[in-house]
Amino acid sequence: MPSAEKLITVTDRVTWNSAVIAAPRCDMLQSWEWGEFRESLGGWDATRLMLMRDGAPVAGAQILARRVAGVPFLYAPRGPWWHDEAALSSLTRRLRRMYGLRAPFLRTDPPVKDAAVLTRLGMRKAPQQVQPRATIVVDLSRSTGDIISGFDRQVRYNANLATRKGVQIVEGGSELIGEFTRLLTATAERKGFIERSPDYYERFVVTFGPMARVFVARHEGETIYGAVIAAFGSTAYYLYGASGGDRSVKPSELTQYRGMLWAKSLGVTRYDMWGIPVTPTESHPLYGTYRFKSGFGGQRLVWAGAYDLPLMPLLGSAAGVVESLALRSRSLTRGNGFRIVDHLA
Repeated sequence: MPSAEKLITVTDRVTWNSAVIAAPRCDMLQSWEWGEFRESLGGWDATRLMLMRDGAPVAGAQILARRVAGVPFLYAPRGPWWHDEAALSSLTRRLRRMYGLRAPFLRTDPPVKDAAVLTRLGMRKAPQQVQPRATIVVDLSRSTGDIISGFDRQVRYNANLATRKGVQIVEGGSELIGEFTRLLTATAERKGFIERSPDYYERFVVTFGPMARVFVARHEGETIYGAVIAAFGSTAYYLYGASGGDRSVKPSELTQYRGMLWAKSLGVTRYDMWGIPVTPTESHPLYGTYRFKSGFGGQRLVWAGAYDLPLMPLLGSAAGVVESLALRSRSLTRGNGFRIVDHLA
């Protein structure tokens, strides 16, 4: 007897998060909270669609939608998720029927290493990346001693040096956002990039509640390092960081270690360091970022990247042209729309 399938719209946080966490390719950007956070910033609308088979969830996608320069954009951040290829195939067919007259394409970037499963369903490599394609993940299922032993010699030395020099690590919630963003603003000015407003980070921490933590390192009354970390399912994510002041006392390694301990206390087994260059050569502008994150002894992972599911027969095939026009909008390129990270390629 054929399996009974239907696509439903989920309006309950617990139902959605439970299904995402149970999926083989679980990611925080498919969490209810991430969609809620993006909606709170304005411009994006979140829809959570779940494919049910015989009453059980087998695939789904949290889809963010907005109009930019008059063009409708659909994006499933780190999605969709699925249990088997048949479920993904059924989901994509239903998404085509549902959105076929409403947008040129759906951008996807599920955490998979091989894009073959996507291309078999008619997806095309996107002209722009949205999320970092490469990361380093530290195993937190080990004992604390084994985690420290996995750090390279320099990271262990620097963490011990920070302790000897009297660096204090303070952790908390939204009350520390002001301190973190002041440091972040100084970092942005020093490195010459445009940073988001303090409201962005405060909304993030408030939305994720106890599953988000702000860490700041202080030395002799000065804030010299900060990190924002969030947990979802079995993974904690180091999403945002900033440094300044006297960095000779090496606050970052000690702060990251404390972040890992916090995550481990929640029962988390993986610590995602977030973006690194796909090809970390010494000439790459973010090679220093790679060196820092790789020092914690994690596993380097490279994902297939962003792929577009064409929805309109004509416009879907011209996704690159459509997007190039829309990218002229300041609202898109400055954080309200797709956050372009091609510099990590």
